[in-house]
Amino acid sequence: MKPFFSVIIPIYKVEKYLADCVQSVLSQSFSNYECILVNDGSPDNSLMICDEYEKKYIQIRVIHKENGGLSDARNVGIHQARGEYIILLDGDDKFADNDLLNNLFNIIQKYKTDIVLNVNFFKFYEDGGRELFDKYDGDIKIASPQNIIHGLKNSLMLMTAWLFVIRKEHLIKNNLFFKRGLLHEDEHWMPRALFTTKQIALSHSLSYAYRVRGGSIMSTVTPKRLFDLLSIVDDLFEWSRDDKTYGKDGVGYMLDRAKDLCELVLHYRKDLKQQYKQEYRAIGEGLRKRIKKMPILYPPKQYVSIVFFGVDNTDALFKFCGKLRNIPKKIKTKCCIKNFIKK
Repeated sequence: MKPFFSVIIPIYKVEKYLADCVQSVLSQSFSNYECILVNDGSPDNSLMICDEYEKKYIQIRVIHKENGGLSDARNVGIHQARGEYIILLDGDDKFADNDLLNNLFNIIQKYKTDIVLNVNFFKFYEDGGRELFDKYDGDIKIASPQNIIHGLKNSLMLMTAWLFVIRKEHLIKNNLFFKRGLLHEDEHWMPRALFTTKQIALSHSLSYAYRVRGGSIMSTVTPKRLFDLLSIVDDLFEWSRDDKTYGKDGVGYMLDRAKDLCELVLHYRKDLKQQYKQEYRAIGEGLRKRIKKMPILYPPKQYVSIVFFGVDNTDALFKFCGKLRNIPKKIKTKCCIKNFIKK
């Protein structure tokens, strides 16, 4: 029988966490699924662990490949998947509820959407701490992509690919594969995934447990991380020209997100100044070029920044002059784009 769900788990240097991850899938009360373990050339004992699971459980399939990164491993799993809907699960994380797949199946049967978004999950830390993300409005069961974005902002929720449950046919039709070799691959993937459909169903059941590991790639600021963000800005700006595919709301969101990422790069660039001086300068120049290409995002009076002796004193100045007419009520001080362009 064709599986309804394909759970794809890319694996690289996660032998310590792999059993916990896979067991969270095998413990599901819903049985019509396959679990695809994509061993991305992991140099540890993950290969042996994967093969043992495949021998023992009929639901598990293993793919061994040369190392190509998270995006490549996900893409390989997607191409090989036989299920109607795709779910992504990172090898060091786990499902948070044994009834997750059953809950998702019921939602799909009710709303018939190409995408379901899980909006309740938690982070957990190696010291045993947990941080729950469950602030999304529970009364909303199905919504447009634009309303989804509004709700996510209000709930301060992360947006990552592993919160999506997406019909494989829809994914293939819209070429929603991950860009190989890119850090922040979810930032690159998510805007297109959201705005290739009209309605998205929401699951409010606790869905995903995201493990926070110290020293992981995504917890460290590196030149590649910032260069990749600038690359994503380029693609977002290019996609924003295609209102036929993504619609007016999608175009607006992509431009807003490009702006957010520019500000993020500017904020973290300072961490490279001492150790990566050449890259620090190159990232700065790349950022200036991209901002100047997008004047619609940075009107002349949008940002105000006064800098004395290299220190941003906007807050102090605003407090002193707060009663003067024509002084904006809110000033962004962390990412003073206008001041940065003039340097």
